[in-house]
Amino acid sequence: MKSRIVTGLWRISKAVNIAVAIPLVAAGFLMVAIVIAGTVARYVFNAPLIWSETSARYLMIWIGLVGASVALRHGDHIAIDVVRTRLPRLLRHAGDLLVALAVAWFLWVMTVEGWAAALRGSNQMSPALGLSMFWPLASVPVAGALILVQHVLHTALRLLDAEKTGDHLPGGGAI
Repeated sequence: MKSRIVTGLWRISKAVNIAVAIPLVAAGFLMVAIVIAGTVARYVFNAPLIWSETSARYLMIWIGLVGASVALRHGDHIAIDVVRTRLPRLLRHAGDLLVALAVAWFLWVMTVEGWAAALRGSNQMSPALGLSMFWPLASVPVAGALILVQHVLHTALRLLDAEKTGDHLPGGGAI
């Protein structure tokens, strides 16, 4: 039963990760293309693109914030666990749960307040792009929600001791 739950959690996490990573890679390529086009237009043709810097900046914000959910799935966030590793299993789980609840609360607030800020900014326009500021500001609640999903999944896996054991998905390959 436990292995079925672990496999299901890993599969959900992987699906979210793929759904996020593919647009992130596309956004990264688009950002690079925009920067190159802006540089070439400015220095080769002496006709700068007024929208290139702002577009690249907004894409970078989206990539950085939303990419945090991908980093979380792969365990690439900084963790200080000198004390944690020395605790008995029960205390370690209790501490993990306490920290997980605090992080989840922060991510929830980030999502809710980020959405409110994006809605407030929807009447403002970006001068260079003529784009509603809702779209750059929406990166905060979207990132908060995606990170929260991965955080909840990985907290459950940690509590099931599935992250430490190197569990694999059926069909081979590391997760």
